[in-house]
Amino acid sequence: MRRGDRCRPFRSAFLIFLPAALASLAGGQTITEFPLPSANNHPGAITTGPDGNLWFTEGPVGVIGRITPVGVITEFSLPTPDYVAGNIVVGPDGNLWFTEQAIHTHAGKIGKISTSGEIAEFPTAGEGYPLGIAAGPDGNIWFADLLGTIARVTPSGIITVVSPAGAFDAGNSIARGPDGNLWFTGSISNTIGRITPAGAVTSFPVPTAQVGPNNITAGTDGNLWFTEAGGGIGRITTAGVVTEFQPPTPNNFTNGITAAPDGNLWFTESGSPGGDGKVGKISPAGAIAEIALASPGSEPTGIAVGPDGKIWVAELQAGKIARIEPCTTQGTTLCLGGGRFQVQAHWENPSTGSSGDGGAVSLSADSGYFWFFDAGNVEVIVKVLNACSLDGKFWVFAAGLTDVGVTLTVTDAQTLAAKTYTNTAGTAFQPVQDTSAFATCP
Repeated sequence: MRRGDRCRPFRSAFLIFLPAALASLAGGQTITEFPLPSANNHPGAITTGPDGNLWFTEGPVGVIGRITPVGVITEFSLPTPDYVAGNIVVGPDGNLWFTEQAIHTHAGKIGKISTSGEIAEFPTAGEGYPLGIAAGPDGNIWFADLLGTIARVTPSGIITVVSPAGAFDAGNSIARGPDGNLWFTGSISNTIGRITPAGAVTSFPVPTAQVGPNNITAGTDGNLWFTEAGGGIGRITTAGVVTEFQPPTPNNFTNGITAAPDGNLWFTESGSPGGDGKVGKISPAGAIAEIALASPGSEPTGIAVGPDGKIWVAELQAGKIARIEPCTTQGTTLCLGGGRFQVQAHWENPSTGSSGDGGAVSLSADSGYFWFFDAGNVEVIVKVLNACSLDGKFWVFAAGLTDVGVTLTVTDAQTLAAKTYTNTAGTAFQPVQDTSAFATCP
C-alpha cells in the first residue's frame, strides 16, 4: 500500500472563460456547445460534481475542467508535469477523484480535486496505468488499470491492490453495480467482469466476438449497461446474462454511457476517425434513437446528466463541451408532458402536389397545435393527457380543422415507443381519442 507523496493546491495558472456558445436544434432537442479555453486541449471524461457543476478531464496538457450549468469554464492544471487525467468520478468524501497516466512512461497516479480546486495525487504501485475509476460500496474509491490490476484507495489516499495484474484485463471502465459489487470491462478479453469488495472475481464473456467492451454504468432497471468499440450497446444482468443491441448507424463505435432520469441510457458514438459524432439513447427494452451533434468530426467521449437534468457531452476532437437540453417546442416539434412526448405533423395535398411539416405551437404543458400554410391558421390541435392514476396509461387526443392528408406521430422519449395517426387527403380530419396510447407510467 502507498500513501500519496504529494498534496498541494492547484497551480496558480488557471483560466475562466465564458464562451460564445453555438446552438442548434435536433429532434426538438437544443444543443449548445462551449469551446474549451485551452485551444489545443481535448476533453475526455465528464461527471456531475457535488457543487452543481460538471467536472471533466482534459489532455494532452493535464487539466481538470469545471463548467457551470450556464457554460462558464474554469481549468485547474495537474501538479505533475507530463501527466494527463483519464476518468473522473465523485468520491464519498465530496471530492472529485480521477485517474492519471504519465505521457512518456507507464507510471500512474490517482488524483483528487476539491470543488474549490485543490489537488492531491497518490502514486499507484508498480507500473500501473489506471483508467477506470468508481466510488465503491465500501466508502472507498476503486480503480482498474490496463495491466489488469484492480485496487482501492481510501479517502485519505491509502492504496491497496485487491486483484493483482495478469489475471485479466480491466482497464477501460469500472462501475458500482446495484448488487453491491464492482463491474468492469475487459476490452481485450471481450468480457465483463465482476469483483466483490472482498476481491472475488467472476468473468462473463460477451457473445459477439471481438467487439471490445468499452465503458460501463449501472442502469435504472437494475442491470449494468456497457458500450462496445465494435459499435453495439450491451446489457448484463447481475446474474451475468448479456444482451446486445446495435445502434442504427452502421460502422460507428460507442464510447461513454450514463443512466438518465428519463429511464433511458444515453451514450456517445463516433464514426471512423474524423467522422461526425452522435449522442444516442436506448430504452431498457432496447429501442434506440440518435441525435447528431453540430460540430463535424466531434468524436464525443464522456457523457453525464447534469444537475439541471440536461445531458452534457465531452467532444474530444472538437475541443468542446456540449449541452443537450430536454425537448422544448420549437420548429416542427411539439413537446408535451414536460418534454416526455414529442409530436410531429406531416401534411400533404395531392391536388397541388405540395407537402411539408407543420409548425408547432405550445398552448400548455399538455397541449398545443400545428399550422401548415399560415402561422395564424390553426390546422391540428393535440393533447397528451396523463391518465396514469385512472387506468395506468397516457391518452392522446387530436382534432383537425383541415381536409389535407395528415400523418401525426407521437413519440414517448422515455420508452421510444411511437404512435402514428393518419388522415386521408380529401376528408375532414377525423378526431383521435386514443385512451390506450402509451402504457408506461409514470
